[in-house]
Amino acid sequence: MVIFIVGYSAYISYKTLINFGYLLLIFSLPVAILKTFAEMVSLLATMDGNALEMTSTISEFYTIFLIGCFLSACGYFIDERQKFYETKTLSDFDVFFLLLLLIGFNLVNIYTVVLRSDFQISFGEFWSGPAWLGVLSSLGIALTLYVIFDRKSEDWRLLEYPKYVLSNSKLLLDAVMSVVLMSAIFGAIAFYYTSQSSIASVSVTTEIGFLSMFYAVNIFILAMVSALRVERNFLELDFTRRNWHIIEAFAFLTFMSLAPPTMWDRFSAYFDQTPPEILELQERISVLEDLAQ
Repeated sequence: MVIFIVGYSAYISYKTLINFGYLLLIFSLPVAILKTFAEMVSLLATMDGNALEMTSTISEFYTIFLIGCFLSACGYFIDERQKFYETKTLSDFDVFFLLLLLIGFNLVNIYTVVLRSDFQISFGEFWSGPAWLGVLSSLGIALTLYVIFDRKSEDWRLLEYPKYVLSNSKLLLDAVMSVVLMSAIFGAIAFYYTSQSSIASVSVTTEIGFLSMFYAVNIFILAMVSALRVERNFLELDFTRRNWHIIEAFAFLTFMSLAPPTMWDRFSAYFDQTPPEILELQERISVLEDLAQ
C-alpha cells in the first residue's frame, strides 16, 4: 500500500508538476481506506462470533488506516502550494494508465486478503450486485438532478452529456462525494435492518455496506485523477475538504457497525457482578440446605 501511494503520487507529480507533498496528502487516506475496507470484508466473510478475536483483528485493520494518516501528515508538512501556477494537466493516456494502476492495486489488495485467509474466501466475496446497483444509481441520480436544474443545460445536447460531465471536474467530484456519503448511510441502514438476526445475516448485509463504500472510494479516486485532466488550478478542487468528508463517512460506517464496547459497557459489566460476600453467603445457604435434607 505504501509503495502504491508513493508511486501513484510521484507519477502524477511528475506529469503535472504539482508538489509531491500535496499529492501524498490527498491520495494517502482514500487508498488506506480501500485497503482497510478490503480487510473488513474478509473479516465479515469469515466471522465466527468470537467477539474477543474480532476486536483484536479490527484493531490491526485500523493500523492500516493509521499508516495512511501518517503518510498524509508527511505530505502536509512537505507541501509547497505556492507552485500551483506552474502545473500542467494530465493527458488521456495518463488517466488511462492511472486507472490501470488503481485496478492493479485492488487486485493485489484483494489477492493478499484471500491468500492470508488460506483461501477460505474467494474473489467473489468482493463482488456485490446490490452494492454496485446502489452506487451507480446514486451517481446517476446526482448527475441527473444537476442537469435538470442547471440553467445552462439548454446550451448542449443530450448526446453531449457524457462529455459535459467528464469535462466538469467539480460536478463529477461533488456527485461522487454524495455517493460516498450515501453509501455510508446505506451500509448503516443495512446493518440495523438485520442487527437482531443471525450472525450470517448481519455479516452479509454489513458486507454490502462496506463494499458500497469500497466501490464509491475507488470511483472517487478515479474522479480525482479525471479532475486533474481538465483543471490546472488544482487548489480550487478542494481535495482536502473532500477527503475530510470521506473520513467522516468511513468513521460513521465502521463505528455504527463495528464499534468496540465503551468504558461504560466495561464498567457496567464489572458492577453487575455479584460481590464476593454475597457469593459466599449463597454458598453457605446451599450447604445448610443440603445438610437439612
